[in-house]
Amino acid sequence: MTWARSRWAAVLAGCVAPAIALCGQAPKINDATAPDTVSAADEAASDPAADATEGKQPAAKSRAELLAAERFELIRRHVGAAEIRSDEADFPTRFAAKPVFRYSDLVRGHVAAAVWKLGDEGRPKAILSTELDRFSAGRPSICHEYISLTTTPFSVDIDGMRWTPAATLYRFKPIPDAPSPEKTRQRRLFQLRELAKRFAAHEVEKNEKIELRLLPQPVDRYVPSKSERADGAIFFFTFGTNPEVMLLIESDGKQWSYAAGRMTGAEVVVLKIDETVAWQGEPLHNAPDSPHTGFVAPIEIPGISADGREADE
Repeated sequence: MTWARSRWAAVLAGCVAPAIALCGQAPKINDATAPDTVSAADEAASDPAADATEGKQPAAKSRAELLAAERFELIRRHVGAAEIRSDEADFPTRFAAKPVFRYSDLVRGHVAAAVWKLGDEGRPKAILSTELDRFSAGRPSICHEYISLTTTPFSVDIDGMRWTPAATLYRFKPIPDAPSPEKTRQRRLFQLRELAKRFAAHEVEKNEKIELRLLPQPVDRYVPSKSERADGAIFFFTFGTNPEVMLLIESDGKQWSYAAGRMTGAEVVVLKIDETVAWQGEPLHNAPDSPHTGFVAPIEIPGISADGREADE
């Protein structure tokens, strides 16, 4: 996500928070058929026994590894404290315990970040991207980006902001000339990847066209309905390692469909399929009830001083 480097800073200046930022990533795939690909620091931070062998103590962690662990834990605590309510029975009341994606973008000041989904069954109800930013609003901050994937009204209270969407900007369309869904889950995963390769995305920022990169693995896999051969996955298009476009591909058991949305504040965002425009980002509308919005709150970040600089040991 990349709000702070674009018009979002100005859009949000008059809202409940001063600004928001979206950022980069080192992917962690939420699919048993795909390898985990977190950064070395994240891997070490999340696995205390990673260096342990028989009769050998784990190697001491570096300061960078310790800070990575502390920063991720800070994000996890804030996301875990979110209060979620809905009148719909069985609506999820917590974001997933583990993020579907972890990343950082040090060039833009994002020292740690993760993407979380709301709901463990079926298509997620929402996506939350949370970052620790050194410079947002002139001070260390925690930045939240909210994306609704459901038309069911619900609310999320986190870090002093209440988000109350009642719609989604994700509208599914059939994928032209797509094959029928395969019988097995493994074969459908192959289809999902091949279908995703037909898409290409770019954004325009300050009159510069920037081609985005499709991550080869889905960041999440789910079953959208009870229909036989129903399947679904979420893919990211990135600027470097920064997610800018989210692509959902689903099967209803008979045909494949797609929906897409922005994770960026870039002026123009376009998704194409087979060189034909498939989706274009709608103008940004930031409000507490918007299906796509963001919020920033000040925070103390481990290893970062009050002026945003790296703190001494």
